[in-house]
Amino acid sequence: MPDDVFVTTVPDEDGITYCQWHPQVETALRCYQCGAPICAQCAQRTPVGYLCRDCRRGRKQRFEQAKPSDYVVAGVVSLILGGLAGWFIPSIGWFVVFLSPLAGTLTAEIAWRLVGRRYGQHLWWIVAGGIVLGGLPRVLLALLFGIYSAANGSIWGIIDILWPIVHMAMAAGAASARLRLR
Repeated sequence: MPDDVFVTTVPDEDGITYCQWHPQVETALRCYQCGAPICAQCAQRTPVGYLCRDCRRGRKQRFEQAKPSDYVVAGVVSLILGGLAGWFIPSIGWFVVFLSPLAGTLTAEIAWRLVGRRYGQHLWWIVAGGIVLGGLPRVLLALLFGIYSAANGSIWGIIDILWPIVHMAMAAGAASARLRLR
């Protein structure tokens, strides 16, 4: 048991224990790590039991390994690779459905390896955001020319707008799924 989590709660004369953070709430739950009495509002469910807020916070910090520079590296890498993939893949047409998840997964894998395979709670947000921001110029260009084509009576302008958007959604989804599994 960690020294800073030592709990000195004593049941009252009726044998009722009260929550460590909500002294007015009766409880029978205890943190499985430190033994602190916790109410249902404070309990954090895990596969093996309930944790109190302090133990859960300490556990999350133990797994957080990413440095601030890792987020910068992941953002720059995903922005560059997302921009390249966002520019070329939508021009292939319906192959976007197959190539975009592959591009997102590869971008996530490259970014994760470049940050030294360190886990970061928000790393998947950074990589997915870089892919979307990298693909945004192609979407804006397609939107500009798509509206022009649609105004001239061509349906292809709308389809040209659709492929970059589909690519960004599928690539960002695949990248976030890949990094959240880590």
